[in-house]
Amino acid sequence: MPPQSTGMTAADPVPAPTALPDVAPFAQWLGLVTETAAEGRAVLRLAPRKELLNRRGAIHGGVLASMLDSAMARASRTLDGVEELGGTTDLHVQYMQPAEGELQVSAWVAHAAQTLVFCRAEIRDAADRLVASGTASLRIRRKRGQWSP
Repeated sequence: MPPQSTGMTAADPVPAPTALPDVAPFAQWLGLVTETAAEGRAVLRLAPRKELLNRRGAIHGGVLASMLDSAMARASRTLDGVEELGGTTDLHVQYMQPAEGELQVSAWVAHAAQTLVFCRAEIRDAADRLVASGTASLRIRRKRGQWSP
């Protein structure tokens, strides 16, 4: 069976790529707010709401993992020459204690290679208690000629 025609000819302009949003829709739904993001670091804040709680009334562990992942991704995108994030390839989370109240996650790039970055992050509560920490490796795409070891 022959392929179906798209209706476009070689003379038709190529549509521009769709721009990706600065913040993922899921992170927006969670309520993550970026406080700072620059030079391989990011700080995000989360105000809890009922939908984010587990049955014991603490913030669900999946929300904490998403906070860590989102902050590390945001930090990665601030590196010089990074054109786009390709996604998280590994995420490790350590939960220290139940999380309640407003939370802040701080993330930083520990090492950057040509196509991968390695990050660390910590979540602290309003009393500055360490609630959870994490590490991740994330795939990145750099602008051509923007990396040297």
